[in-house]
Amino acid sequence: MVERIKSLFRDTLKKEGKWSRTSLTMFTSFSICVLVGLIDFFMHGFNTEVFFGFLSVAVGSKISDSFSKKLEK
Repeated sequence: MVERIKSLFRDTLKKEGKWSRTSLTMFTSFSICVLVGLIDFFMHGFNTEVFFGFLSVAVGSKISDSFSKKLEK
């Protein structure tokens, strides 16, 4: 089971054998969003501002990466 999880991470977060900065950023942002959302949920109840705040960080990272790739070409 552990090998399958490792394989999933390698296939998802790597492009052409190298770690993808975009995939790692999105994964990290989503993980932080879930963690902080759960902490806030258990302390104060559901708060949409926390969820959308971290979600916007992930989307912003994707958009900025897309723009930088277009500028490089």
